[in-house]
Amino acid sequence: MACTVGAARRFGGGALGRTAAAYVAGVALGSVSAFAVVGVVATTLHPGRAWLVAAAAIALAAAAADALGLRVRPQVPLQVPEGWRRTFPLPIAVFLYGLVLGPGVATYVPAMAAWALIVLSLGLGSLAPALVIGLFLAAGKALPVVGMALSGRPAAETELLAERPGLLRGARMAAAVLLAFGAAAALAGPARSDVIARPAEDPSVAGTDLAWQQPGIGGFLVRRGAAPAPLPGNDPAIGGSHIAWHDGGEIVVADRTTLAPVVQETVAGVQKLAVGDRWLAYRQGFANGSTRLVVQSLDDLSRTRKAASARPPAQVGRPSLSGDLLVYHVAQGRSSWISSLDLSTGRRRRPRSASDHQLLNPSSRSGQLLYVDVTRCAQQLRLGRLTPGHDRVLFSLPPLAGQDAGRERGHTQQGSRVPCRGRPRPTRTMLWTTALTSRYAYVTTLRRDASGAVTPSLVRLTLPQ
Repeated sequence: MACTVGAARRFGGGALGRTAAAYVAGVALGSVSAFAVVGVVATTLHPGRAWLVAAAAIALAAAAADALGLRVRPQVPLQVPEGWRRTFPLPIAVFLYGLVLGPGVATYVPAMAAWALIVLSLGLGSLAPALVIGLFLAAGKALPVVGMALSGRPAAETELLAERPGLLRGARMAAAVLLAFGAAAALAGPARSDVIARPAEDPSVAGTDLAWQQPGIGGFLVRRGAAPAPLPGNDPAIGGSHIAWHDGGEIVVADRTTLAPVVQETVAGVQKLAVGDRWLAYRQGFANGSTRLVVQSLDDLSRTRKAASARPPAQVGRPSLSGDLLVYHVAQGRSSWISSLDLSTGRRRRPRSASDHQLLNPSSRSGQLLYVDVTRCAQQLRLGRLTPGHDRVLFSLPPLAGQDAGRERGHTQQGSRVPCRGRPRPTRTMLWTTALTSRYAYVTTLRRDASGAVTPSLVRLTLPQ
């Protein structure tokens, strides 16, 4: 192919550059298009952690085969149509050649890595990484050809490659190393994310059911395999065998399966809800800006307990129930903390606290704690044990505000406000409310456009199994 592209040199007048550019464009389009299809299929399948582990294992096996120089299997014993260079103008011919060669497996396959990249793209389960893989594959296929074509002696260099198989072996070894690193990074990388509803906020999950609030419209409930169904109220919450919503100040707790009301009461200023098999929790807002978190027994609504309260500028966050455990955040000034309350024993804890950043909107399940951590350098969705320890970052966004250098030009770099590493560019998207299952983590993102309007989206992240 280097000789075909290099043949444009004899036409002069920039023909070589145009032909090389046509080949690069063809390879890029062919590779990215093929991997875009793979990415769309992966997004549709929503593969879990087991798929990713299997894909990474196949990629590591392919890397070992390339490192050992084993014969490539399966093999495609085809070449690009030679007649195209005689039938079409040379730039069009090499563009078409690039389209065929771009996917890496439409003609002779030089390395097992080509097959492994397709499998790995499927295992990653998202369009974006598949497109990135396609771009890097295109670069790897186009640059050597263009380099030899521009060298002025492509025929000699092509013969050198044919006479020295060690060069191909070295290329396969390099591909093996990069593929092994890619497989390891895929296993160690962050959870995969998908936007599953927009506009939507305040997720609540139980079993395979998911509820959320659509601003200005009301609550929605999604059961497995069914379309979202509207609910007769706002701020829905599900837990155990119950679902709850409110219409103005009237709270309704209903059977999660039939939606038949079980409990109804009127509470002034009700804002957010949480519900379980035994308990109902709600946040109240008052005219002076104060907030209060109240818990009731569903067996006896007269058994009411004030779980937390705060006066401006402090605020109590949205409640979350998991069995008998209630979790919520309290934010005041520059400090914040996450509290838990065992409703069966009355025991309180503060599993997380911070004096210089915000810990927001926790949810819990089976001893796991999911929450949003907002610092001056980043916004992070974190998952860890309820007991203090190392938390894994599932999802990260840049900070909401930019920063200067923290000092005047020519002056000392000392000080407490050291600029964030890499000087992250601020974003208009904010991480907000959460929900957690054994398989997925959910988070609301709030995106502010140039006019100031805010659009909430519900993002789902697949957890490692």
